[in-house]
Amino acid sequence: MAVLLTGWLGYGLSANEILPGFWQIMTGSLALMAISWFDDLKNLSAKTRLVIQVLAVVLGFWGLHRAGLTVQLFHGYIPLWLDHLILGLAWIWLINLYNFMDGIDGISGIQTISITFGLICLAWQLPLPSDFQFLPLIVMASTAGFLIWNWEPASIFLGDVGSIPLGYILGWFFLLLISQGLWAAAFILPLYYLCDATFTLIKRLLKKQKIWQAHREHCYQKAVQNGASHKQVALVILGCNIGLLGIAVWFSQNHPWPSLASALILVSLTMIVLLRKQSIKVSGKPKP
Repeated sequence: MAVLLTGWLGYGLSANEILPGFWQIMTGSLALMAISWFDDLKNLSAKTRLVIQVLAVVLGFWGLHRAGLTVQLFHGYIPLWLDHLILGLAWIWLINLYNFMDGIDGISGIQTISITFGLICLAWQLPLPSDFQFLPLIVMASTAGFLIWNWEPASIFLGDVGSIPLGYILGWFFLLLISQGLWAAAFILPLYYLCDATFTLIKRLLKKQKIWQAHREHCYQKAVQNGASHKQVALVILGCNIGLLGIAVWFSQNHPWPSLASALILVSLTMIVLLRKQSIKVSGKPKP
């Protein structure tokens, strides 16, 4: 995050015209980093962390509004305040699920590189703002450097200080995509994380379990428990993400609903593969 935000600062100080809400997202990211670091030291309550996340999301929306950008997912079919409420809740969920899903070596590095590369491809292919490719490129490059040491066996880890701001930053990118009418791509690029985290949340709710407590029930965690290595699981998810990237970049803008349906099928098949030990070739001693 230090490398990422330093690169972003250089962009912000040198660019002739920055992306809408850029400085507010910088501020929100720093605040989320700080509260996550403080949580590691003092073990803050979930309520305190959630309040800071809500404030960061409100700051992000204010930045977009201040720049004259109105983001609407439902295109006027519901009141604007309700549209923003739904998007805000989705943004908070993305922030937290990015933390929940960072449970094995390399997985969030693979996910972040896949998403940001997809954003760069969309910026190259479509008439997005010219600066849209540079900020995802900085995120991708920073993550690639981090992944060298986070690949199995990992010697460094994201922790909350890395995963929480990453979810926040990627959520802003997705709002910018939605503002350009690319809502399908905004859902498809992070779809594996969205589906695995949401599926597990619903399952735990139905079992009346405490959803805020740490657990090992995600599909990728089940695969590791069944004997697959962290590297094998991360590579399976990478294969899924490559397919999602292709769908998002080449099909979603002209065929949003069929693209989303195809992406859901791909992610569902990936989750089934991860849940079935025999579907992954396992070598060596099983992981705990």
